[in-house]
Amino acid sequence: MYVRRSLFVLILLIFVVPIAVFRNQAMEMQQSDRAPVDIQQAVVARGDVEVTVNAIGTIEAERTARLSFDGGGRVRDVLFDVGDFVLAGDVLVELENDAQVIAVDQAEIALQMAELQRQQLFEGPDEGQIAVAEANITSARGALAAIAGAVSDADIRTAELAVESAQAAYDDAVFARTRASGGQPDEAYALLDARVGQASFELEIARLQLQSLRNGAGIQTGPAAARVRQAELELERLLAGPTEAQIDQADAQIERAQIDLENANADLDATRIVAPFDGYLAALNVERGGLIVPSLPVAEIIDVSPLTLTVQVDEIDIRQIEPGLTARVQVDALPGVELPANLQEIALVSTNTGGIVSYDVQVQLDADDERVRVGMTAEASVVVEARRDTLVVPNAYIRLDRGQDRAFVNLLRADGTLEEVEVTLGLQGQDSSEILAGVSEGDVVAVDLSGDALFGFGGP
Repeated sequence: MYVRRSLFVLILLIFVVPIAVFRNQAMEMQQSDRAPVDIQQAVVARGDVEVTVNAIGTIEAERTARLSFDGGGRVRDVLFDVGDFVLAGDVLVELENDAQVIAVDQAEIALQMAELQRQQLFEGPDEGQIAVAEANITSARGALAAIAGAVSDADIRTAELAVESAQAAYDDAVFARTRASGGQPDEAYALLDARVGQASFELEIARLQLQSLRNGAGIQTGPAAARVRQAELELERLLAGPTEAQIDQADAQIERAQIDLENANADLDATRIVAPFDGYLAALNVERGGLIVPSLPVAEIIDVSPLTLTVQVDEIDIRQIEPGLTARVQVDALPGVELPANLQEIALVSTNTGGIVSYDVQVQLDADDERVRVGMTAEASVVVEARRDTLVVPNAYIRLDRGQDRAFVNLLRADGTLEEVEVTLGLQGQDSSEILAGVSEGDVVAVDLSGDALFGFGGP
């Protein structure tokens, strides 16, 4: 039993111990072979992590207007050059329009006159107009009095007395003829009959004279009395103010004058190209003295404040974004320049290009940069989610074990050795990720640039 135990110990000494020593030496050699040769380091620090949706598009103007004339004509003046900044309402191009200008001037004068006449209706008569009306009344009354004074009441009374006297004489003559007794000579009867006839004639003459006086006074005073009444009515009209009919007529005249002015202005406007909004004159296709062809574009105005970028976002990413999200725009022609922006609008209808479904998304630039021009290619990065002032490690230094949903980094120790440690990831951005646990601020992580895996670095 003792011999067997001794043999067993001897065998261990002969075989096992050399193997252990050899293994230890091999591990030391392996450790020496894996010593970092060309590594890149990064310091674990606090920073920002963003998840973005990126898409490429073309810089566009906020608004574009291509302007043309509805009618023909000859160009009188071109008031701006291509590239000039113009304000809404500025006249860019004007045709020969002397006749239209005169028509507007005449229509404006007609409207002013109509408005003045209506105003005068409500202002009432001035002292001069009242004085004239009162003078007309006084004059008419004087004329009436003069006519009425030509046949006085005394004259008419005298004529009436003459009629009464002639009537009495006639009655007496008739009575005397009736009372004459028979047996008188024929000459006596003839004399009585002659007296009756004479009295009748004189009575008729008296009546005619009275009637003449009465009729003459009425005929002469009638027109004069009418003139007096007319003068009185004119004064009443002046003092009473305008009637409803006069007001309606004045309003109708103003309305007609306004319509005429609007038509004249429309004709004048048709001879001018006017900027519809503030912007830059991007194109100009006419010159002074040239002839205009109706409906052909004459000028183009673009509004570049702000500029916009329309990009196509894949249907998979479109659910991550919404209007109002912040964005950044990088223009290909301006390397290193990053412009702030915001997402304005997402199209409701998709487009299918080569089997790829996408949606148009409009991004608006928040800052003006004179170097950015319409038509430039640019990339928009829409920020979907972000962490600010958090612990951050670049993604290039992180190894993911997707099978076990774990993450690792290589820590560079003070003695120059590397140690792989597991970390807990938070928000994972395109360039860097948030670290919730596993390393501390100030730690140094490393990655081998030589292509060989760092000690402990690798995995599925």
